Amino acid sequence: MRISTAASCLAVIATAASATSQFVIMPDSTNNRLVMFSDHDGSLLNPNLFGLAGGTPIHAMQVGGEIWVSEQSGDRVGRWSFTGTAIGALGGGATGGLDNVRGMGRVGNTVYVTNAGTANTAPGAAVVMYNVDGTHLGNFGTTGLAPSPFGVLEHNGDLLVSSSSANDDIHRFTLAGSSIGTFHNSTSLNFAEQMAVATNGDILVAGFSSNNIVRLNPLTGDVVSTFSASGARGVFQLGNGNIMWTNGSGAHVYDVGTASSTQVYTGGGRYLDHYDAVPEPASLAALGFGLLALARRRRP
Repeated sequence: MRISTAASCLAVIATAASATSQFVIMPDSTNNRLVMFSDHDGSLLNPNLFGLAGGTPIHAMQVGGEIWVSEQSGDRVGRWSFTGTAIGALGGGATGGLDNVRGMGRVGNTVYVTNAGTANTAPGAAVVMYNVDGTHLGNFGTTGLAPSPFGVLEHNGDLLVSSSSANDDIHRFTLAGSSIGTFHNSTSLNFAEQMAVATNGDILVAGFSSNNIVRLNPLTGDVVSTFSASGARGVFQLGNGNIMWTNGSGAHVYDVGTASSTQVYTGGGRYLDHYDAVPEPASLAALGFGLLALARRRRP
């Protein structure tokens, strides 16, 4: 009986260790904090997961056991633990190699960071590449193609790079940075910021100046549909099929059934991304001691 009870406790601990819960995180660039939402319906779960360093945070993205946060005016990518402890940064300072950074993307072990400026020895309009351990891997230029890059998204083995200015709203590159050509460029989209893959494979794009969310055909780049989203910055499709989007006043959820948006958070809304929360080792230890103590009290 004792062996069975102990084995049951260990099984529970192992299950907890392997379990993850998926959420959506967003930097609030007005209040400098990280906000967490349900990835199913967009409901607000934590308005202050932890405070950020400032520097106009744009995109928070989980990279292994860290959260990387791009800082547009901070000219760096801050690295944070899940509990909000600062553990370093990429870039920053006069020789950091980044200036005016925006959105990020990850493919395999490579993180792609959009960069627009030339200060701090930065490359100008470009996508800068890092290994997931923070090692700098180089960059590729986007001048004349995506002249002011704002977002990057993996798509069918290549990269889509959105831009806030002409020539293309969204340009396509190989993972190594070679131009493949225009993915989308039309009057339906202006000042393209974050992109996201919809549940059916379509490409969702936040149009800041066109004040909309645009849905694009993933093969042709043609417009499938749009809906009004004033000053849109971030976009993410939720588990229930509705679409979360952000702007300077906060975060909103567009109900595809009623074709209307409801504000769910007030603050400086920015890019949206998945967050897979994993139980902390200390929490697992406490859970283990609690379960074993309970087993001892109950044993015959």
